[in-house]
Amino acid sequence: MSEMKVLAGTGMSRAQDANEAGREAAHAAVAALAGEPPALVVVFTTPRYNLPELLAGIRSITGSAILFGATGSGQIVQGQHMGFGDGVSVLVLTAGSYRFGVASAGHIRGDLDRVGQEIARASRANAGPSPHSAVLLLADALAGDLQELVQGIYRITGPRTPIAGGAAGDELKFVRTFVFHNDQVVEDGAVALWIGSEKPLHVVTRHGWDPIGVPMLVTRAEGTEIIEISGRPAALAYEEQLGLNPGQLDADKFWNTSIFHPLGMLQADGSSVIRVARAKTEQGTLRIQGCVPPSGSAVQVMNGTADTLLDIVEEVASTALNAHPGAAVLLVFSCAARMVIFGERVPEESRRLQVAAGSIPTFGFYCCGEFARSVGVFGTHNATLTALAL
Repeated sequence: MSEMKVLAGTGMSRAQDANEAGREAAHAAVAALAGEPPALVVVFTTPRYNLPELLAGIRSITGSAILFGATGSGQIVQGQHMGFGDGVSVLVLTAGSYRFGVASAGHIRGDLDRVGQEIARASRANAGPSPHSAVLLLADALAGDLQELVQGIYRITGPRTPIAGGAAGDELKFVRTFVFHNDQVVEDGAVALWIGSEKPLHVVTRHGWDPIGVPMLVTRAEGTEIIEISGRPAALAYEEQLGLNPGQLDADKFWNTSIFHPLGMLQADGSSVIRVARAKTEQGTLRIQGCVPPSGSAVQVMNGTADTLLDIVEEVASTALNAHPGAAVLLVFSCAARMVIFGERVPEESRRLQVAAGSIPTFGFYCCGEFARSVGVFGTHNATLTALAL
């Protein structure tokens, strides 16, 4: 592959009609390519649209270029924030020296490891050989323990290929999410984009959370639930770390507390991987969104504020861009939980990302779980900001 400059363009639309919105956003994005054809189209959108019509509108402008995307809980487009129900955003890239390959699968629930292997293998074959690579992954947030999906991909990529992306959402309804592969709208699915590169690609992830509890051991976890911590009911152990009496935190009020106090899964290098407990069950277990700490994990209760979570934004952007001089775009994947914590300040994250990126466009979405694997097997996160410069 020759070293050719990559061009990027972004567009967005708040039109009510799906086809019109798709065409409008795609037209604005393609206009930035100075007449060159797009090789890759990335689409993030509110789930309110007729999604097949939306993709048809986009592809009427972008043609047969690879299309990859998902529904989410808000979008980040060149310093602007698009909230719930707000519309569609489109990123287009020329190939430059990259090679892109895409593969997807539906009905993935209960078979995540095998699916991960299959879509990694197929997307790699579609991209063709290259000295370096990265995988962008989008998957249904409701499909189960998404670490199993990342593990399956890792079996194919090995340790040299970073993985980034996010879990598709539905504006925090947790009912139905969708991923996109060319003109296909895939429910209960996952889509992988293999990026072949002449140079190494680097995933950056930070969260802004600090520990407040003592380290505890997950002694039993099944499916998407932590059942026991330190041999005791998980919810009881969790509440005690917050200074609450057993059962004081009602199940219907749990999310309003847990979103500000996730669990940090301790890593060998002293860092923490964040896991947010979305619900407390009647049995006293903790239901984790997307990725459960396995039995034997050491965890701590964490604390954060809008300020601490926003203060890592510039570091994420600058670190990702410094690792890739000459990048055409900064792809970002932020968590819908962060958005909730920010409240009225949520547009600040988009603005700060773009200020840090300067003239390089920023583009991403708010997801229900982030993918960021650069060292080791663990690649699933909650309430975290992830970036990849291309």
